[in-house]
Amino acid sequence: MFKKMKNTLIISCVFYFILGVVMLLFPAMISDSICYLIALLFMFFGVAGIVTYIRTEAKTPYVASTLVLAIVLGAFGIYIFLNPRVFASFIPLVTGVFLVADSVSKLSASFDLKKYGFSKWWIMLIIAFMILGLGVLLLFNPFKAVELTIMIIGSILIVDAITNIFTIYSFSTVEKNMTNPGLIGDIVVKEETKE
Repeated sequence: MFKKMKNTLIISCVFYFILGVVMLLFPAMISDSICYLIALLFMFFGVAGIVTYIRTEAKTPYVASTLVLAIVLGAFGIYIFLNPRVFASFIPLVTGVFLVADSVSKLSASFDLKKYGFSKWWIMLIIAFMILGLGVLLLFNPFKAVELTIMIIGSILIVDAITNIFTIYSFSTVEKNMTNPGLIGDIVVKEETKE
């Protein structure tokens, strides 16, 4: 039951930690790289949409609307490519939304742990609110310098990776207890006896 969740958490833990360290050590490179990558994607979709419109014989209103969308995406991609620092200011907003969503997931996990009888479920609850607070902080983004913000995001991702270790430990304990009923770790499961 928890095996797939555990594997996903381990992968995300490693990914967050590595990304966090890179963002912490090389903030300028990360900021520019993300912006250029997004710019290239928008330009690709723009060019692909224009080519599709040219190759389409029936010029219906729908096809015409896709051409307009393609031109907008392409133009936006060029704008981002020429002004990467302007677009970089949106990175904290996107990361903030992600962290808020992650906090909701951890909040749900804390209630699951409580339901399964894990005595330290409240630690996960505290972690959920901590991640929520960091997410809200990034949404309001009181930091002026883009590179400083990237470094702060990197630090937050490292913290998130470390808190995921507790999540892995918690659900592993629950999983072991479900496989081997009895006293394991902090969980006590009462075996039913037939009368």
